[in-house]
Amino acid sequence: MFERFSAQARGVVVDAVAGPGPVTPMELLTALVTVDRGIATEVLTESGVTLDAIRHAGAGSNEGSSNNLDDDAEILKSIGIDLDAVRESLEQSFGEGVLDETPVPDGVDTSRKSRFGFPRSRFEKDSKKVLELSLREALAHKDNRIGAEHILLGILRVADGPTREALETQVTMSVIRERLEAKMNRAA
Repeated sequence: MFERFSAQARGVVVDAVAGPGPVTPMELLTALVTVDRGIATEVLTESGVTLDAIRHAGAGSNEGSSNNLDDDAEILKSIGIDLDAVRESLEQSFGEGVLDETPVPDGVDTSRKSRFGFPRSRFEKDSKKVLELSLREALAHKDNRIGAEHILLGILRVADGPTREALETQVTMSVIRERLEAKMNRAA
């Protein structure tokens, strides 16, 4: 379940899901750059990956996005997150229907609404793959938890098009991976 994610990795997913459209690898990358997520953010900064580079590369492209909530549930289940169990736990703590969409009265600002409701399919095909690969990276590094650094490793394995362009502003993705792995090995 989501408890396998470190606080930093949870923050990446939560921040990426907060946007209005489907979650893409570019949104996951943006979430790694906008808030300090430890060595993942440090390596990206050292490698010249900035919000400007992400915006310039065309952040927000939704090509190939999924609108199937069942697919989202399956991908999350593959990394140990059972949405039914999460919903049940939240309903036990906060009351039945806590995640159901409620009508918003006219004049109420809904800009943060997407953080609390689940009205859209959030995970685009490649972002689902990033989350799968982050689990595999954590296992390959013999880590008990999925960290922000594992999400970055997943992004590096999936990145193409605009995401690759944003990552390779100053160095190649292989250099970013080498830097990240070196820092992960020193931290271990």
